This record gives sequence, C-alpha cells and structure tokens, in this order.
Amino acid sequence: MKSKKYSEALLNLFKKKGFKVKEFENIIESKIIIERSGEIFKKSLLSFEDDNGKNFSLRPDLTISACLDYVKNVKKGIYKYAYFDQAYRRTFGKQSLVRNQLGCEIIGSSNLQLNLEIINLIDQSLKKITKNKTTIKINDINIFYTLVDSLKLPSRWRLRLKRHFWRPDYFNELVSRLASNSDLQKNVFELDKKSYFKMKKRKKKEKIAGRKIDEILNRFEKKIKEPRSKINGIRVAKIIRDFLKIKCSFKNAKNELKKFEIKNKVNLNLKQFDVFDLKLKNNDTIFSTNIGRNTEYYTGLVFEIYKKSKNLNLASGGRYDNLMQTLGAKTKIAAIGGAINYDNILKL
Repeated sequence: MKSKKYSEALLNLFKKKGFKVKEFENIIESKIIIERSGEIFKKSLLSFEDDNGKNFSLRPDLTISACLDYVKNVKKGIYKYAYFDQAYRRTFGKQSLVRNQLGCEIIGSSNLQLNLEIINLIDQSLKKITKNKTTIKINDINIFYTLVDSLKLPSRWRLRLKRHFWRPDYFNELVSRLASNSDLQKNVFELDKKSYFKMKKRKKKEKIAGRKIDEILNRFEKKIKEPRSKINGIRVAKIIRDFLKIKCSFKNAKNELKKFEIKNKVNLNLKQFDVFDLKLKNNDTIFSTNIGRNTEYYTGLVFEIYKKSKNLNLASGGRYDNLMQTLGAKTKIAAIGGAINYDNILKL
C-alpha cells in the first residue's frame, strides 16, 4: 500500500538521524488550547464534554502534542521527536476534518545548525522517497515585525498589524483601512475625543454593542495619548504591501532587502537575522516575505517545500520558541519542527 510504504520509509530516515518515533494522546483538555494558543486553533477545535462537564478536544496539531509531551515527560535537554498520526480540526469549507500529519521536531535548542538539520532532513527525505525535485521557500517572520516597528505609526496600530499577520484576509482589510487614513485623521480623532468625554459620565459596567463602557474608554485613552499628525497612512500601507511582494532567489535575499530599505527609508536591522547564513543543500531555494502565515505560533524562521514541477506543497515548518512556555513550560524553551503534507504526498 502506497500510504504505508511512504510513512514507514520516511520515519525510518528520521530514526537514522536520531529522532525517536512517538505516539501522542488523542484527546487534550480544551482549556490548554483555549487559554494558551492562538485564534486559529481556538476556532477549529473539535470539542466535547465528559459526564462531569469537563471540556476536552481532539488534538488539533501534532506539534502541540509533541510540546505537551516534552513539558510533561522530558522537561529539559534536547529531544528529537518523529511521528505519523492524525490531527483533527473543524473546517469551514470542503476540507476534511482529519489531517494525516507526518513530521519531526527538535525541542530544547536554538542552535542554527538544528534549523539546517530540520530543513535539509525533510527536503532530502522527500526527494529520496518520492523521486521528485523540490523547491524550498524561506522567510523569517521577525523581519516583518522589525519593519512594522520602524514605521511611523501609533503603537496600537503596530500591535494590530503584528497580531493579525496570521489572518491574511483580515490583515489586508487593516492595511486598506490604514491606506484610507480614516483612523488616523485629526478630525476623526477629535470626534473620538468628544465621545470619550461623554462616555466618562456613564456607568462603567454599562454595555454598548456588547462591550463594557470601561473597555471602550480604555481604547479611547490609548488613542488620545498617541499623536496623529504627520502620519501618512497611504505611504505606510504601500510599504507593507511592497514588502510582502518580495520574492527572489535565497542567495540574493539580503541585497533585495537592502534595496527595499534604501528605497523606503526604513531600517530592517538585517544583521540580527541568522536566516541568511543557512547553508541549504537544495540550490533551488527562494526567499519569500509572504510565507509562514498559516500557523500563528511561529516566531522566526519559516519554510515551505514544494514539488518543483507542479508547485504542490509537500511540507512546511518553522521555529516556535514561545510555544513551549505558552503550553505550560516554566521557562522559555526553543524549538523547531516541520510537518509533511502527507495527503499531498499521496497525490504524486
């Protein structure tokens, strides 16, 4: 059977590199995800209550399962996970609720060499098993965050753009709103200020459109404290859109970003990013500022691997240095991993 042949072969290649094949619990207490993970997972959980009213969910993602296993059973040091199993997510279209997920994770180190090990291992394994040529796309999410911090914007707008970077449709709406200047113009600010003083006379626990008065007042206070003058929303929106269009060969990435800096008079502080030091075995590697936006726990390096001839996504992954602490670790624990899009592998 093709499915079994591929999964066993890939896992064997991972085991030869020191990865330990693990099986994880199928059910997770819902509050672990609801209280500690991002919007995407909260909305996609398949949940149920037991007889005592306690809420549980089917695991939505095996990277999260590996992290929970590390927090509970490993706790410290470097651990290399490999797995093949199913994850379950609520979908809002024709996609299946069940996803076959085959992947590997290295938890416990921020060493650049481990970034290289994960990407090369997945890429070389895919090529060996499927006999297909591949293309790798690379990005570092923190370059976008650095760009946003360098733009002349109110702090709440910077926070908003970072927070919703993972929701491309809504993010594009925000950038369009920014381009309209509707939220930055002085006359709009003065109207907000008048409304603020009117609301201060009302009871704080009173609600308007489902929101408490004191919550609305807090937001107004942030607006009042931040200056609006000399902010060019049209220019800022264009810079953001142009940045997210950058796509070039990986070896030329640093030069292209430097040109972008000069043209737009921004500072990306490129010296701080070690992504450009990666020595990948695959020469067909692209740098793209618009990848890695489908999983909101990534914190830096992200990658995607495609079948070269059909542009079919075969794998994706990245670094998630904050997720361990979010899921209950007492200290910050660095980690990187990647998952093979197994259902697409079977289409080859």
